[in-house]
Formats: sequence, C-alpha cells, structure tokens
Amino acid sequence: MGNRRGSLVKTELLQLIWALMGTLGFGILFRAPLRDLPLAAIGGSIAWGAFLLARHISGSEGFAYLAASIAVGLYAEILAGIMKRPATLFILCAIIPLVPGAGAYYTMFYAVSGLGDKAARTGFGTIIAAGGIAAGLAVASALARILWLRKPNPLFRGKKR
Repeated sequence: MGNRRGSLVKTELLQLIWALMGTLGFGILFRAPLRDLPLAAIGGSIAWGAFLLARHISGSEGFAYLAASIAVGLYAEILAGIMKRPATLFILCAIIPLVPGAGAYYTMFYAVSGLGDKAARTGFGTIIAAGGIAAGLAVASALARILWLRKPNPLFRGKKR
C-alpha cells in the first residue's frame, strides 16, 4: 500500500510539473512579459494542484473547478497588488490547465457522430466546468475588492458644490 501511495504522489507531482510547463508555453504564446512568465507558470501549477486537491476532497469535478479558479483568482489578485501588474495577465496564463478543451472537442465529436446521449453528457460536464471557472474567478475578484478596498472610488462620491 505504501508503494502505491508513493506512485500516486509521483503521478500528481508530474501533473503539477506538466501544468507548469504547459502554462509557460501558453504564456510565451500569449506574449506575456518575460519577467512575469515564471509567476504565471507557477499559477498554472497552483491551479491544477488546487483542482486535484478539491476533487480528491469533494469528489465533485464541478466544485473542483470552482475551488481551483478561486485559488487562481486570488493568486492573480495578490500578485497584481505586489507586482503592480494587471491581474488578468496572471489569470489568462494560470487558468489554462483548467480550460475544458477536451470536453468541448468530444462534445462536438459525439454530436457530429450522431451519439446524442454521449454529446449531451459530455457537453453538460463541459458547461459545468466552464461555469465553475467563471464563477470562481468572479468570486475571487469580488473577495479581492472587499478585502483590499482601502478607500471609496471618487467617481461614486457626490460632487461638492
């Protein structure tokens, strides 16, 4: 049993390394500034690690996507504050390991092949994943605004006359 656990840890560690490398590649493709690439790539590894942990704890892929995207969003917002860079720079790269591209591909493949039941099941899972990612990023952004809001925006204050 101990050997099996060690093998599982090695597999998950390899997944984190591949997530980091894939995110690095997409960062280069998106022409992210070189000085920000390492942190963006680490964000991809954090995203995939959070996904694996949340899926292991909850057993739900939808919740895992939500939790992982909240982790990515908060990571990006924290880096944006520290590095004085836009959070979207880190979000766009770090979210790559979570994007359900295979689900979208197989949904279309099954639909074109006339396998409507498989297309519907796969499509529903893909929509759940995409919705979890979008909701998680929205929650993270809202939390960041609440936690780091220092002063009210002058645009919303009444004009002094």
